[in-house]
Amino acid sequence: MASILVINDDPVQLHLLASWLEKDYFAVNRFVCSEDAWRWLQEGNVPDAIVLDLHMPGISGWRFCELLHSFFGSTQAVPPVLAVSATYTGIDAHDILKDLGASAFLTLPTEPQRFRQQVRELVENPPSPQRPHVWMVSTHKSESQRIHHIFGERGWQVVEWQAGKQVQVAVNLVLPDIVLIDHPLSDMTSEEFVVWCKVQYPQAMCIVLGQESTAGGYPPHAIHADAYLPIACDPLHIISLCEKGRWERALSRVEHLLDIRTDDLRESEAQFKELFETLPDVLVIYDLQGKITHVNSLGAQQLGYLPSVLNGKAFSLIRPEPSSAEYSPTIPSSSPGGARWEESVLRQKNGSNLPVEMMEREVQFLGQRQTLFIGRDLTARKRMEEENIALEHQLRQVQKMEAIGRLASGVAHDMNNTLTAIMAHASLFKIQEKTDTPLWAAGDVIEKAVRHGKELTSQLLGYARQGKHHDVTVDTHDVIQEVMTLLGRTIHKMITFRVDLSATKPYVLGDPNQLYQILMNLGVNACDAMGERGELLVQTSNETVTQDYASRIPGLHAGDYVVIRVTDTGTGMSLETQPHIFEPFFTTKGRGQGTGMGLAMVYGIVKNHRGYIGVTSSPGCGTTMSVYLPDARCASLKATPVQTTKLSHGTGHIVVVDDEKDVGEAAQAILEFLGYQVTVVLNGKEALKICRNLTVPVDVVLLDMVMPEMSGATCFEELRAIRPDLKVILCTGYDRNHAVQDLLNQGVVGFIQKPYDVDELAHVCQVVLRNDNPVQICSTERVS
Repeated sequence: MASILVINDDPVQLHLLASWLEKDYFAVNRFVCSEDAWRWLQEGNVPDAIVLDLHMPGISGWRFCELLHSFFGSTQAVPPVLAVSATYTGIDAHDILKDLGASAFLTLPTEPQRFRQQVRELVENPPSPQRPHVWMVSTHKSESQRIHHIFGERGWQVVEWQAGKQVQVAVNLVLPDIVLIDHPLSDMTSEEFVVWCKVQYPQAMCIVLGQESTAGGYPPHAIHADAYLPIACDPLHIISLCEKGRWERALSRVEHLLDIRTDDLRESEAQFKELFETLPDVLVIYDLQGKITHVNSLGAQQLGYLPSVLNGKAFSLIRPEPSSAEYSPTIPSSSPGGARWEESVLRQKNGSNLPVEMMEREVQFLGQRQTLFIGRDLTARKRMEEENIALEHQLRQVQKMEAIGRLASGVAHDMNNTLTAIMAHASLFKIQEKTDTPLWAAGDVIEKAVRHGKELTSQLLGYARQGKHHDVTVDTHDVIQEVMTLLGRTIHKMITFRVDLSATKPYVLGDPNQLYQILMNLGVNACDAMGERGELLVQTSNETVTQDYASRIPGLHAGDYVVIRVTDTGTGMSLETQPHIFEPFFTTKGRGQGTGMGLAMVYGIVKNHRGYIGVTSSPGCGTTMSVYLPDARCASLKATPVQTTKLSHGTGHIVVVDDEKDVGEAAQAILEFLGYQVTVVLNGKEALKICRNLTVPVDVVLLDMVMPEMSGATCFEELRAIRPDLKVILCTGYDRNHAVQDLLNQGVVGFIQKPYDVDELAHVCQVVLRNDNPVQICSTERVS
């Protein structure tokens, strides 16, 4: 069984290399200390191969190679040496080791298979000792032969030359290790040849052999040579000098290589220290006793300390034992190095807690096993998480409002259908009876109740964003002045009003009636919040909302806005109340003092105008309502209000299309009372069937907007395809919205909103039948 000597001062590497060799059944002798290994060799132990680490305390690997050759060289062959190193790498280290007598070199870490194969090759096929190559340039033949003979006995490879220029013109030469130069040469001075050799073969040792004695030092012609000897000296002295010179040159190169590696290590250490100190994390190294041995500058700064203050202190000063109030563990995440991250807190100098994501791992520091603590500040991330939670809450609130809006819209539509039948018959009662009869009085009461219900459904539709009647350019300053004038006449005299109309472009595109309702509701609410004393401030400005700002506020979009702010000095609202103020029927007023629909309607109208409304308030500090309305890009003609005319009768065939039978019959009763021929159908398909029969004259179709199976819009398209000149009046329980406007743009000639009375239906039918190309809208709303 072959014996292998393994020397490595790193116990882990030593165990790893030895265990690899033992798998190949080598007898492995392990030494952590190179001095112990040298004593083992001096006791007479001769291994078949040596695995030697270069960088070791005491006897280094370089020095160990030198000792091996001096110890074995005179008596027996030196065991083959495999040098390994994680510090020295590259061709320089490999060449120097050859000079020192090492057989092979491997850089660590290396593959196990490669290492085992290298050792097996050294044991099974030990390399022949490397013999120096010697050049002799001499004209003294007898002396050359004497020296050549002695060199040959030692196995040195000798090549003889008669002249210097003969060497200079030769090609394919084996590089020399030693050059012996006769003085004088036949064709040039020995000094010239030495200089040439030093340029061409800088690693070769040049020795000048001359006639002069060396008692007075080197003669002038040998000042560039490595040595000068008399030509008649003992050849063994030349050999000794050559071997000594080779070792000295090799060790000199080792020292140079070591200097380079040391400089690299210092530079790497400086870079690491700079990186360590400037990392924004809290980096702390503490020993087994819990004492801080080092902390980075930025980390100490985050904790409010100077690094010098923390060094030497107990680690528990900045990381106390976690308690339930200070520490909420999360599911730890694994890092590539096997360490685990978890959330914790560090105690700052001022006593407050710094939330961190931390991990710990063992490190070697100052020659001892210590612990590295890494703490990453989570303050910004925690703040972002809180902002995200707030944004999610706002988004859920917006979604809830949207859902409530859809519900309110459907309720208002169904209520308007029901109110239509009641309103129609009540108005017929009043028309058919004298004003002093009980039946007329009953009809009047019913009609007033229906109109009150209509106001409620109108507010619901406003909240549901179904009520934008007009799309005109509106000067918000005019609307504000009108509202403030009205409030000034009706609100308590101890409340003062102030306006700051700073918007240079106060124009928005929308419905002036609804903008009036927005400001009136906000003004009334502000005055109610102040009671009998306070100040109401209305401000306007032009503001541009950036995409970044809009992304943090759900419901607000980037663009240019006219911003109206209504500020009061009232009681204010709590944070718990603010999310609910736009919900239908929500009110903080006493019983019987409010319906809870005012701000809900404001919210719906603002949204329908593609705007945004926000609130800023706190208890005892008043409230500011901010309304963002997109500014008007272009002007449009203002709507002309429809004036209600005197009730008139008419003639013609009107087809009423409504899926609610009661509504259809109510319309039929009014129209037949007015003198029209009426056909009632419950869906669009029946209406199409009548109109396809071209022998049946149809003057007007009163078409419901929302119906099952076939919508009013689809029915209108089919009717226009059958009878292009047919006049269609659109009727719906919704307010006039964008869908209604689209149909008006496509050719619908009239619009009437449910519930309607006899006067309203009579007027719209009269105008439609008398005009060839009318666009008639029946509305009793305020228009300005």
